[in-house]
Order: sequence, then C-alpha cells, then structure tokens
Amino acid sequence: MNLEEFFDLVEIENHAHTESLKTYALQLLETSTMRDDDDGLKEELIRTKPTPERWREIFERLKINQLRAIDLPNFNQTDWAAEYKNTFNS
Repeated sequence: MNLEEFFDLVEIENHAHTESLKTYALQLLETSTMRDDDDGLKEELIRTKPTPERWREIFERLKINQLRAIDLPNFNQTDWAAEYKNTFNS
C-alpha cells in the first residue's frame, strides 16, 4: 500500500465514523426531551461535520435530556387494541 492509498483509506474510515456518530446522535435525539424542539440540532447533525468539541457538547446535551422510561408514551388497553387492529387487519 502506498501513501496515497493509506490516506484514502483513512479518509473513508473517518467518513464512516462521522456517519456512525451522526446516526447515534439522531437516535438519541428521538428519545430526548428535545425531540419536538431541538433548536436546529437535527439539521446541524444532518448537514454539517461537527468538530470534536461540538460532538462533546451535542452528546452531553443529549445525555442530559434523555427521557426516562416513565416519560415515554404509554398506550392504554383501548389504544393498544386499536393499533393492533389497524396494523394486522389492514
């Protein structure tokens, strides 16, 4: 492997790592209290390449704002039955 191939490989790995971070951050955003009002964070994750310092800020903010299991939507029996009927009887 020559030096140019090595740097191409590093660039590909860096891109894959960045995309992996973005995917994980977007998943955390979906289970966050910020999911309905994210102050443009979703767009920032999709459109930009954050610096290491910005990644730290993003993940700290997402970690602090994670929903507890008790905060997640809870279906009552009627809602569950209706959803089941709509899903499997379509």
